[in-house]
Amino acid sequence: MRLLQRSSSHKLLLASTILTTGGALLVLQAALSVGTDNTREKPTVTTSLQTRASSQLAPPETSVKTENSATENVAQNAVFDAENVSDDEANLAQLTAYAPRGSSTRGGRMMRVGLSTGGAPIVLLPSRQLIITDASQKGRRLVVRDGETVTFTLGANETIAARGQTFSGPIRVVTSSGAYLGWRSPNVWASGGGPTAVSSDGGNPRGRRAYRGNFEIAPQEYSFEPATHRSALRLVNVLPMDEYLRGVVPWEMNPTAPPEALKAQAICARSETLAKVASGRHSKDGYDICDYDHCQGYPGTENEKPSTTTAVEQTSGMVLMHNGQIADAVYFTNSGGMTASSIDVWRGNGEAHLQSVRDFSPQLHPEMARVVKDRMTEADWAKYVTTNLPSFAQPNQTQIEALAARRRREPFAARLYLEGDLPEFYRWTRVMTSAQMATVLRVAGAVPTEVRVLERAPSGRIKRLQVVGRDAANNAVTATFEKDSKIRAMFSGRLGSTTALPSSSFVVFPRRENGQVTAWVLRGAGWGHGAGMCQRGAVNRALRGWNARQIVQFYFRGVQVQKIY
Repeated sequence: MRLLQRSSSHKLLLASTILTTGGALLVLQAALSVGTDNTREKPTVTTSLQTRASSQLAPPETSVKTENSATENVAQNAVFDAENVSDDEANLAQLTAYAPRGSSTRGGRMMRVGLSTGGAPIVLLPSRQLIITDASQKGRRLVVRDGETVTFTLGANETIAARGQTFSGPIRVVTSSGAYLGWRSPNVWASGGGPTAVSSDGGNPRGRRAYRGNFEIAPQEYSFEPATHRSALRLVNVLPMDEYLRGVVPWEMNPTAPPEALKAQAICARSETLAKVASGRHSKDGYDICDYDHCQGYPGTENEKPSTTTAVEQTSGMVLMHNGQIADAVYFTNSGGMTASSIDVWRGNGEAHLQSVRDFSPQLHPEMARVVKDRMTEADWAKYVTTNLPSFAQPNQTQIEALAARRRREPFAARLYLEGDLPEFYRWTRVMTSAQMATVLRVAGAVPTEVRVLERAPSGRIKRLQVVGRDAANNAVTATFEKDSKIRAMFSGRLGSTTALPSSSFVVFPRRENGQVTAWVLRGAGWGHGAGMCQRGAVNRALRGWNARQIVQFYFRGVQVQKIY
């Protein structure tokens, strides 16, 4: 594990050596000890700290006594107050670049990102010295050297008396030197540069990711999506905006994309982040933004590349403004040739900057221009989605051949992309058996007889879809789906699933055998909700010489690019 440069302060180094033998392992839903039943209330634990002569600079010895008189040795050598080590604490404070909520730094606003947690213990593996404080208890300090481990567990409330102060809380911090009791809201402050590795998948190395910045830990009282936050403790990554974007941009766009496309992606990601923070999307969760596609994908430093870091740096502070407000600059993978307006895919009155645009040029793509008209019938849409028409979103032959090779090599790719599907689902097919289609009727024994498009937006996205059938008593039954997310998830139950439909721009054909409908064939175009910037279109426009400003101002109508920091 790479060691990072420490402060040159002699006094700080001395304080670090004296005051810590801890580490940075964070375990969120772990049992406090073998055989402990975490569902039962545990007794309050009180520890008395006996301090040796300060001139000896040695750790005090303490013990923890529980109600059954069992004794557990606990090292408290890293717990101190300002009265005893005021000079050293002042030096330690210089290391802590931790900023209050909403504050700004050179890299932009400080972001509080709620990290997904798995069922296994969450582990922090530090590459530099950590300082742990308690946001709810002034004077609580724990200094942890790099390379060691710290475990955070949640249990019953515990109380400790330490050097004239009393601390209490349900969180226990365990290091290689012992246990530290009575924490409420630990803040983990990283001293110096370099990321801290975090794991929530047990010993599986694939579940380990590294993050820049600092961390906040607190009991998990609420989660917008519990399936992504399975720990009893909430883990929040705190870092400047541009450091956060260094992780977002390569996750959301291939780092091999042209520089101007990557810069357009960075501007969009920064704008979308700030717009969502302003809306208070995750205020109830206790952080600004999440780390998956409900907001934006953020895997820490995992995918960082020089090309995407450069894009973030060269656009630092740049956002899209519309009518004096930061625009929610959403984006998606592939338009299929037409983007959607926000009113096509989400509820509400729509956003003026999120209008449907034709992602093609009549001069460069005349075949597409001949098919797409101001007024389209279902027959016109059928021709549109079943034909590989040229546009800025169209994949090239190299990409088509690469996908074919991947399907031969990877079983998962062969399941995700059916034979004939184009890369990024520019054109796609799904075949649903009569039994699969019957599941959306949610009536036992029902048989689907018809699929109706009740309303289709000018962009081709279906706004209302109805499945009609008959139940076992031959009564008519129907199921109606409205808006993009419900329609795309009608078979899977949720977006993000491999069985969710790539887009809501599709037509449906019944497949009959001996006069009976045996399956339903869905032919569609595009991947994603369709509103905002088409990422494949941005790449292909950049290849034709468009710059980042031209790209974003094409996909977002009436916006200006403005530098706000």
